[in-house]
Amino acid sequence: MVSEAIRDGVRAAELGRRLRAARRERRYSLQRVADEAGLSKSFISQVELGQSAASLGTLKRICAVLDIPVWSLLDDEPPSAPSRTGVTIVRRDQRKVRNSPGSTTEISLLTPDLNRKLEVTLSVIQPGEGYGHEPYSHRGEEFGLVLSGTYEVTVEGKAYVLEQGDSIYFSSRLLHRTRALGDEPVTTFWVVTPPS
Repeated sequence: MVSEAIRDGVRAAELGRRLRAARRERRYSLQRVADEAGLSKSFISQVELGQSAASLGTLKRICAVLDIPVWSLLDDEPPSAPSRTGVTIVRRDQRKVRNSPGSTTEISLLTPDLNRKLEVTLSVIQPGEGYGHEPYSHRGEEFGLVLSGTYEVTVEGKAYVLEQGDSIYFSSRLLHRTRALGDEPVTTFWVVTPPS
């Protein structure tokens, strides 16, 4: 437990450092990011300092303002080199698997990296968790497929309950959020373009 808390603290600090670097690179003020993401300036500052954890949904809102994929904050590895043949295999045991500090949601990147036109992920979401409790939006389009469990996707305030085998497609510019329903983990498959 203690080592997990320390690891989460180190990840929160690194995530905050990357977030601050991305903001400064764009010459955005804390206030601008806060206003455009619908968050407080002090909260953005605390996340940048590694003193507060942000949900995946909140991170996506911040990243939408900065126009960066959320994976760029969570990923520890450099992007893959392009394949000479145009074919890239991502072996099951070589997937980039991430979760945000304080979250048990596990997200596996199925595409080699975010330097493609698509982001494809496989997520295992624990009951009650999801991609944020507050709605967010970003550029692009999304397709989701529920592989197991019951999942709620709320788009523009309307909740859609999806069961195993159900899929959903929508513009990512619409305000949306998700959460796992029931008392079993939910497994989902998502395709997002461009990567967010």
